[in-house]
Amino acid sequence: MVKPALDLAVVKRLRQLNQPGQPDLVTEVLVLFRADAPARLAAINDAVHSGNGPALQRAAHALKGAAGTIGAHALHDLCKILEEMGKTGVWGGASAAVEETHREYAQLCEEIDHLL
Repeated sequence: MVKPALDLAVVKRLRQLNQPGQPDLVTEVLVLFRADAPARLAAINDAVHSGNGPALQRAAHALKGAAGTIGAHALHDLCKILEEMGKTGVWGGASAAVEETHREYAQLCEEIDHLL
């Protein structure tokens, strides 16, 4: 069994922040995440392929924060690894980490689409 990419307990906590008469916060956050994440993933790819540590650190940090906000723990953890690679300049396994990040993101998108 594949572990869920999205922690539904986090989604539930976000739903509790909804205010009567206001747009659904979870929908807004997930739609914003889906709109922003592809550019972050592309920036991560570009940084790894060009060996640009500071760019990798920035892009991975941004995606890590967004993933953490919505409860995408595995994606958050992968971005943390990539962020550290960018910070330290130790690139061993960077390409594999990027591939795993893309797989995790694809699974996450399926789960988000199911919720929306």
